[in-house]
Amino acid sequence: MFSVDGDRIVDVVEKPADPPSDRVNVGAYHFPAAAADWFGDVEVSERGEYEITDVVERLVAERDVRAVPVERWLGVGRPWELLAANEWKLAELDGRTDGDVSGDADLRGTVVVEAGATVEPGVVVEGPALLRDGAEVGPNAYVRGATLLGEGAHVGHGCEVKNSVLMTGAAVPHVSYVGDSLLGPDVNVGAGTQVANLRHDDADVNQTVKGERVSTGRRKYGVVAGPGAKTGVNTSLAPGVVLSAGATTEPGESVLRDR
Repeated sequence: MFSVDGDRIVDVVEKPADPPSDRVNVGAYHFPAAAADWFGDVEVSERGEYEITDVVERLVAERDVRAVPVERWLGVGRPWELLAANEWKLAELDGRTDGDVSGDADLRGTVVVEAGATVEPGVVVEGPALLRDGAEVGPNAYVRGATLLGEGAHVGHGCEVKNSVLMTGAAVPHVSYVGDSLLGPDVNVGAGTQVANLRHDDADVNQTVKGERVSTGRRKYGVVAGPGAKTGVNTSLAPGVVLSAGATTEPGESVLRDR
């Protein structure tokens, strides 16, 4: 939060119990060029992090810093919020096809295929969807919902990916289902891996955040896989499971807890 005098920022207040204003720090800044040299002066905080607010506080002390209104703000500090942000921004896309799309592929709704992306025969993509440079889909794959395939991501034969984010180099190569999930860079989903994204009791899916079980507020929610995580063939992943960076699973394993 910010303390303000009109629209001028006079102080940065971290997570106050009694907010001094209705001006929230949305994490979007326009820094002067001089601030580029200040980042090197930031020391590790008690939380073990480099806090960008240290730079903001210095700006407030030395410069005339103003708050500006935004039309919409959505925090993305938790994984399911990133999915919500992805859904929001993909809904604003204008479709275009700059990459290599087979004549036997079916693009429905708003789909962006960037230059360098490839869509092979038998593929169905139901937008909104964004396929970044180097992404490959198919043959005979199904991508639907608000799905982002990052640079070099791969969805292979017989796979279905729904309402998910696949970051750079993430791969779902063979006969797998991934729904409502976040796959980090270079994640590899083994053949036959199935992600469950719906509880039997139809309640909202929970996830562990900083050691506490928290409701995602989402009835359908799959898994989060950190950079370089890999699943063995025929792995089953329960809703809300987190695979940490570099985590692996055994072939045929049912994963019910974070790994």
